[in-house]
Parts: sequence; structure tokens; C-alpha cells
Amino acid sequence: MNEPQPLRVLLVDDERIALRSFANLLESLGNAVPYRASSLVEARQILEEALIDIAFIDLQLSPDIRNRDGLTLIQELRERYQTVPIVVSGHSQVHEVREAMKLGAEDYVLKTELEQRVSIILNALRRKLELKEELLDLRARGPADTTLGLVGTSVSIQNLRALIQRVATANSQELFPVLIHGPTGSGKELVAQAIHKLGPHPSDPFFDVNCGALAETLIEDQLFGHVRGAFTDAHTDKEGYFTLVRRGTLFLDEVAELSLSLQAKLLRVLETRRFRPVGPTAREQLFQGRIVAATHVDLKERVREKRFREDLFHRLNVLRILVPPLSDHREDIPALVQHFAARQHKPMQFTQRAIEQLSRRPWPGNVRELRNAITRLAILAESELIDVDTLELYLPLESELSLGGALSDELGQMVSKLLALPMKGRLDAITKAIVLAAVEQARGNNTEAGKVLGKSRKFVERYLKKLAKGGKDAPPEDEDEEDS
Repeated sequence: MNEPQPLRVLLVDDERIALRSFANLLESLGNAVPYRASSLVEARQILEEALIDIAFIDLQLSPDIRNRDGLTLIQELRERYQTVPIVVSGHSQVHEVREAMKLGAEDYVLKTELEQRVSIILNALRRKLELKEELLDLRARGPADTTLGLVGTSVSIQNLRALIQRVATANSQELFPVLIHGPTGSGKELVAQAIHKLGPHPSDPFFDVNCGALAETLIEDQLFGHVRGAFTDAHTDKEGYFTLVRRGTLFLDEVAELSLSLQAKLLRVLETRRFRPVGPTAREQLFQGRIVAATHVDLKERVREKRFREDLFHRLNVLRILVPPLSDHREDIPALVQHFAARQHKPMQFTQRAIEQLSRRPWPGNVRELRNAITRLAILAESELIDVDTLELYLPLESELSLGGALSDELGQMVSKLLALPMKGRLDAITKAIVLAAVEQARGNNTEAGKVLGKSRKFVERYLKKLAKGGKDAPPEDEDEEDS
């Protein structure tokens, strides 16, 4: 568990001996930093230079009983800090204490009771601040989102959600690194964000760095920061993400693209939880957050090619999450289409045939490509109703030869399985499977099934009739016959 930050305590008393004794008392209690002021002027100066968590103010800041500097300070403090506790100390009269309470003081303690009361007051304040931080964490988590931002009900997506839950909520002293692997556009950043949101410190920052988009020197400066004079234009110190992220999450996308020298520096951060900003005078600092790395390439292959450090791979690969390609959960495409359509600037409705056609497409760019396609339709389509004709107009399906590796791989696997069938009856079996699949996809509508096959309704009806009679031969090709 992280050590709580020391409380910053403002002590204001014109009796310097009493002020010193009070400061010594606080230091003996531990985990508190006293800021001493013997006058209104000194207190104002402290408030200009430091943030405080609580103030103890002696109302009698002068031998002159008409002096109201203590009350003035309470009023000014309350205007500056709405929630900082103000405790009145001293030997004040009841009417002065009452007036101090009206101005914003919360408590009163006699100087003779300081040793007994101060520790109680500070412990109560610490608990109050802890509860405040817990509330901020809950607010940062937002309402419960059982989907984790991942749309779909397929087995693949449900398993992915369950794995994210286990990884993010693992009860461990150390925030172990997470390695996310998946094809481009599959949603690796969504997974990283879900890990952050479910983790122990969701109110702390989430930073993402694309390791393949920036030059090595820029990435190093972005991650580590620098001190003044580190290079020609370094006129001031600059904090990097290792500092700014605090206890949050640093997402390193395309981690395989890091240079070998940066890989070595990242390995040291993971192993020691410490880093040094760029510059000869930089001091070592502590890294408190979690590193989540992502890649679409085979890191083991990169290790074999000597392009990725083996020790870094094993250090990152403690907790691994595989994000499936869209081709592995096509049943989620209708839900994804509706999800992306709902986020557009205008209403969109898809016909059932349009949804079915979108579900059959290869989508080599995965969920990102599907999202971009829906955005394109929202911008270009004139009608709110999206049908098959609209898809063909604005999302033309390219020839099979130019659809990319995803479809080629799928077709290759299919052909291999088909060729493994016995030669006798092979074509009959293929024809039967295709026709029946088309009829099932069209939900028994023979006209729609014919359109899918590029044939007529009568072709489908005659084929189904032959099957019902036990015939194996396909019906003769229909020549431009019209559906009746």
C-alpha cells in the first residue's frame, strides 16, 4: 500500500515559544509538515507559496485585545479554501470563538489540550481525505459498465471481458505489466482503457504513446522528460509520462517499434520501478504506475530476429491478453453496426439484408474498418435507410482478388477442406451446401436466396424439390427466366 502524503499544517501564533512547541509536537506525531507563522502577514506569505491541508489559528495575534487579525485570517482562508478545516486555538472568549465559527472555523481547542486533541483531529482529517480520494476513484470509474466498452455477446468477447476483469482486479502489491496482442484495428486500446478503469487508481491519468509514430528522441523525451540544459532548446525542466502518470496507466502502443536502446531503458524501469530524466544533472525518480504494452506483430519472431530484447519480452509477458480479429466473432457485427450508427450525427437504419451483407464481408481492418465504414455511410448516404443498394454505392465490394490477405486466407482454408472430400460426389456436396446456406440465410425466402446465389427463384425451388425427392443432380441452368 502506498505511504500517505504528509499533512501540510499551517500554525499561526504570535507566541514564538508556543509556536515552536506546537511544531515539535506535530513532528513527533509523524507524517505532518508544519508551516509556522507568527502574524497575519507571515501567514499570507505562506498561503501564497504552499498548499495546506489544515490550519490552527490563535485568535489573539497581538497583545491588543482589539486586534482582529486572527478573524481576518479565518475569513481569507475560507475564501481561498472552501473545505480546508480551520481550528481555533488559544484562550479565547466564548463570543470570539462564536464569531470565528460564523466565519468558517470548524473546531476549537485550548492550548492546554493540544497534546491530547491534535492527534485526534489529524487522524480524523486523514480519514476524511482518504474517503475523498475513494469517492474520486468511484466517480472516475463512472456507472458500472459490464461491457467494458467492448460491444458484442459472442463467446470470444465474453471470454475477453472475463480475462480483463481478472487481470485488472488482481490483488497484488505490484502493478504488473500487461501485454496485449491482436491484429490492427481489433480494439487493443479499448482493452488498455478497460484495464485502467477497473484498476486500483482509475482517477489517475491514462496516457497513450504510439511507439511507431515518433522519432526515438521524441519518444524518450515524452516518456522520461528532461532537465534544464539537457539539450539546446531545454530551457526549463519538463516532466515525462513516467512522472505525470502517477499511479495510473501508461499505454505503449506498437511497443515492438521501440529502438533497442529504448527497450533497454524500458526494461530498467520495469525491473527497478525507477527512471532518470534526460540530462546529465537529472536525479533518479520513482515510477508508480502500470505499463500496458500492445502489438500486432509476433514478438517471439522479433526476438528471434534480434529486433526485440528477449529479457524485455519476458518482463512484459507476465499477463497476456489476446484480442480476437473480427473474423472470429462475426456474430457481433450487427451489434457493432448499431453501436457505431448510434454515435453518428444523423439517424441511421439498416435493412436486414444490409446487416447480413455487412456480416459476410471480410473486414481485414477489423472493428476499426467497420467503424470507419459506418461513418462513411453517415456522411455520404442521402437517406437514413441503409439498404444493399446503398452499400454497393458507397461501400463497393472489391473483387475477391483485391480483397486482401484476410479473405484469401479464408478461401484458401475452405478450398483445402473441399479438396479433401472424396472426388465422387464432391461437386454435388458443394452445390448442396451453398444452396442450403443461401436458403437459410434468406430465412426460407427462395426469391432472396436466388439473389444471393445469382440465380432465380425457380432455380432454388426446383433444386429443393429434387433434394426432397432424393435427387443428387443439380437442376439445369436457368436462362434468363423471370420469377413469377
